[in-house]
Amino acid sequence: MASLTGMRGVASVIVFLCHIIILAGDLPYEVDVLTIFEDPEIRETYRSVFGFVGYTCVSFFFVTSGFILTWASRPNDTLARFWRRRFFKIFPLHLVTYGIGMLVLTGANTGAKDLPAIFLVQNWVPDTRVIFSANGPSWSISAEVFFYFLFPFVLLGIRKIKETHLYGWLGGLVVAALALTTVSHLAIPLEHQVWFSYVFPPVRMLEFVAGIIVARLILSGRWLNVGFGPAALLLAVFCCVAPQLPEVYAFATFTFVPVILIVGASIRADLTGRRTLMRGRRLVWLGDLSFAFYLVHLSVMLGARKLIGQDKSWGVPGALLFIVTTYAITLVCAWILHTCVEKPVMRRWSSPRRKPKPAEEAPAALSRPAEPVQ
Repeated sequence: MASLTGMRGVASVIVFLCHIIILAGDLPYEVDVLTIFEDPEIRETYRSVFGFVGYTCVSFFFVTSGFILTWASRPNDTLARFWRRRFFKIFPLHLVTYGIGMLVLTGANTGAKDLPAIFLVQNWVPDTRVIFSANGPSWSISAEVFFYFLFPFVLLGIRKIKETHLYGWLGGLVVAALALTTVSHLAIPLEHQVWFSYVFPPVRMLEFVAGIIVARLILSGRWLNVGFGPAALLLAVFCCVAPQLPEVYAFATFTFVPVILIVGASIRADLTGRRTLMRGRRLVWLGDLSFAFYLVHLSVMLGARKLIGQDKSWGVPGALLFIVTTYAITLVCAWILHTCVEKPVMRRWSSPRRKPKPAEEAPAALSRPAEPVQ
């Protein structure tokens, strides 16, 4: 799925640019990044352009995750093997980048509030100091861990849904997301609204499940004939409108449908042989590095800002030089982590060395359906 991988690469770049807007009050690191621009008006312009689009990229990652796991489900898999692969995909790289974050961002001054994030359970605590401790981006991995634990059981249920009813269920997920966001907006204290609607794993699970249903629709040949270009244009329009809405809607709910459409359109383009800009070799390479890039980028960015000094501000050329240089360093670090940690660990530990017995059967929840792709 080259287009989907390339889109992950683009999304990682957008998230990086989005995090330039960080100011000391946003995350518990006491680091300003946006002040690299000395002109306050340019800072505000940058914030207005990149302030929300990064949140949409996280939604894209969640939908994509559900799709990929469903698409790659193995006929002879078991719960133990599935969870083992997910564990070694996530935790070794997480622990390395969390350690880097502790050294670079917190100076190894850890406390009780840092412990939940080590075990990737920080999203269950409505406290930003807990959620974004040491390595802030790991909050989304905390949600993914919850998804992975439930995936075999959710997939088992979705396999039982009639193909003709799948769109109804997909629409139900969108309605549920809107309803939960509205409840958050109207009934939850202001300081916890974003946590509930954007961070709380059961709420974000809706996007992951949407990815599972999209996979089933494509496998059954029932996906909408929406081209990649129109889907991308629709997503861009929604991203432009989102900042005008209340935060709880703008973060993910408003762009839920366009994200679903662009994921489906990219897969359909690859299956039908249509060319997209996302299939370029460089973008696919960035997509392969995206997980390592995502987990290390904040440490590099904020570490560079601390090293240079937060009192340093420049005009546009100097600020852009900081962004480009920091991105290049992050890319090198991501390549090292991908090559020396992520890939070797997956090769060595993600599957048991003992060959499974021929008679061993997989649970229905993890068996890929036999229906052909049309």
